[in-house]
Amino acid sequence: MAAVPSFGVNTTGSLGAILPGWTKLFSGKIRDIYRPASSGPYAGSDVYLIVATDRIAAFDRVIPTKIPGKGKILTQLSLWWFEKTADIVPNHVIAADNSPGIEDRGMLVRGLQMEPYEIQVRGYVSDRVLGEYTRYGTIDLNPVPPGLRSGDPFATPIIGVHLKGPLGERDTPIPWDSFQERVGSKCAEQIERIALALYERGHDIAASRGLILADAKFEFGRNADAGSDKLVFADEAFTPDSAHYWLREDYERLRQNGEVLRSYDKEVVGKWLASPQSGWNVRSGTQPPPIPADVVADTFARYARVYQMLTGTPWSR
Repeated sequence: MAAVPSFGVNTTGSLGAILPGWTKLFSGKIRDIYRPASSGPYAGSDVYLIVATDRIAAFDRVIPTKIPGKGKILTQLSLWWFEKTADIVPNHVIAADNSPGIEDRGMLVRGLQMEPYEIQVRGYVSDRVLGEYTRYGTIDLNPVPPGLRSGDPFATPIIGVHLKGPLGERDTPIPWDSFQERVGSKCAEQIERIALALYERGHDIAASRGLILADAKFEFGRNADAGSDKLVFADEAFTPDSAHYWLREDYERLRQNGEVLRSYDKEVVGKWLASPQSGWNVRSGTQPPPIPADVVADTFARYARVYQMLTGTPWSR
């Protein structure tokens, strides 16, 4: 069994840890980014410290409730996956950082010129894309065959691109041809090839451990050296924040009975927010409400189960 933290409603943001030798650069939706202080051991080095907090986001907004322990799972699972995929593409990790106050949460990483895009690879139809599919017959702006239902596999994985928006604003899907025009055909082909190879590796590993990887989101950067064309896998890797997992043992049974597939990721938070119980209108433009303790506990349990099934180690930190 995973060690379960206390699940009160916590609406604080960052961890508040004092990190000698580091200066906070900014806070993203989930992660706090630090650069070396002028008097620290890494002064003058092009390295950064990424610390995964317990914040959670849905509908491109940060929820005013934290999931205690979630940030640790994100970091440890990302480190595990970065190692499993290092032969496909280099990643930005230098080492784990377990400084006091950020134990199991920190990654020391190389400085990169980040591409301002999220690359989404989907091997299956999931509930979250059914709205677009029903209205337009597309998924991530890609035309797809009619008659698909949740859980159906694609003949070959499809790839989509989202232009990253500022904090608090939604990311914008863009067509693949527009993406090619923005980055050039050579860069687009490189990103497509690597993203599909990453998804295939992730899907195969997940399948061998009783999970179905429905889709995954990737971010890439390039070495800060001028003119570098080497692509680097960055941010996070196959976490329940950036990927959708189903249990293989549930998959056929639930689909045959016409039941909704139970996802092991942050989708449980999104579904609660979109439900009448939350009292919130997704399209209102207002900030989401706090999520209740039972949804917090359920979310953590799903994250911990994915970690245990993938790594073979119960979550106990």
